[in-house]
Amino acid sequence: MIKIDTTPEIIESKGGLLLAGKIAKKAGLGNIKCKVMEKAGTIIISLFGLMVEGKTDFESMDEKRRSLFFKEALELSFVYAKETVRLYLEQMAAEADKIIEQLRGSNTQIIKGGPLHSLWIGGRQYLPVDIDTTAMDNSKTKKEGVSWTYRGFDGYHPILAYVGKEGYMLDCELRPGSQHCQNGTPAFISALMGELQKIQAGGRFLFRLDSGNDAWDTLKAITDGGKGNYCIIKRNNRQENEENWLKIAKRGGKKSVPREGKTVWVGKADIHPSKKGEILKDISCVYEVIEREIDKAGTPLLINEIEMNLWWTNLRVDSEKVIELYHDHGTSEQFHSELKNDMGIERFPSGKFAVNKILLAVAMTAYNALRLLGQRSIEQEGSHKMHRRKRLGKVILDVICVAGKLVKHAGSLIFKIHEQDPVLPIFLRLNLALDSS
Repeated sequence: MIKIDTTPEIIESKGGLLLAGKIAKKAGLGNIKCKVMEKAGTIIISLFGLMVEGKTDFESMDEKRRSLFFKEALELSFVYAKETVRLYLEQMAAEADKIIEQLRGSNTQIIKGGPLHSLWIGGRQYLPVDIDTTAMDNSKTKKEGVSWTYRGFDGYHPILAYVGKEGYMLDCELRPGSQHCQNGTPAFISALMGELQKIQAGGRFLFRLDSGNDAWDTLKAITDGGKGNYCIIKRNNRQENEENWLKIAKRGGKKSVPREGKTVWVGKADIHPSKKGEILKDISCVYEVIEREIDKAGTPLLINEIEMNLWWTNLRVDSEKVIELYHDHGTSEQFHSELKNDMGIERFPSGKFAVNKILLAVAMTAYNALRLLGQRSIEQEGSHKMHRRKRLGKVILDVICVAGKLVKHAGSLIFKIHEQDPVLPIFLRLNLALDSS
């Protein structure tokens, strides 16, 4: 039977903060400036440290005030009390937009430091940019901006942009819960163009969005952003006639019969988006029309069912490839889940909308720090090929929650990890990579 006892030695269970602290320093998080708050960078980097551990509440800051390791790992001169953090954030909210712009710059530096992989389509590289909104449950609160969302609860409705096969978060914007997903999206896309050029000069970008963003202004924002911009946007069927699309599909579509009683036609129609006489001729409509005579249980239907799926795209590839690429866009739902569930970024701790905007931007940098550590940890030495992605919850457990002993020797602090710890080789490799990059 194992007995429990105490020890005066400093045992730390979040050794991965050392690695996160190095990422934060390279990204310049501690240098965030604010006119009304001299120590804004200290507040930001303290919150960053909490978030990479999967914590978002101000109460957790009091725990860190007693942690020498937290302070040293993040190179903080001191850690503020929870009440002070809340108060200072509310003061910083007066310059929320300026602070968020600085956080975007730091975020770009984090993404540039990690593996970032494109899609190969028809022998060419395209960096995927997946844009989507998600509902964040903040029900039973009276916070600013909390209102009824499309998911049927009170909360926020932020828009998020992910980049690369790995799913780094390129940008984010907190929105009131009742705001429609299309409202403000063209401006959000236009702002992304500068960030994209910073992480990858030139190149081709593939924007993928859901049917809620099927609008002329969205298509225009993407195509006006540059010649290397491509899109796949799910069309909103609205008042489209299913019988007409079935006729179009039968005339020019590629036919397949995946099972008895189900026929599928896939193709591209010579239809282009237009508004007030302006036509985007480079963008065409890809369709998938399904006719069912027998349901999947084998029961004949009295009236044939017709299902149609439509997409706007300017990619010059087979229609089947366009549909496949759009379905891959569904991975962004997993990215939302990692942010909300693995990191706990959903129920914001402040009642002030501007404060929560800042917190979401800080969370974006913490999200990408964890993503970078996760992707670096599964990289094979000497290989630059990436075939998988490590979930952020697993990164927190495997990399952040590395236990060790903090000792002071010859005036220096040393973090000691057990020599038989299976994570030690990965931890040392990550530490070396961050020091050399």
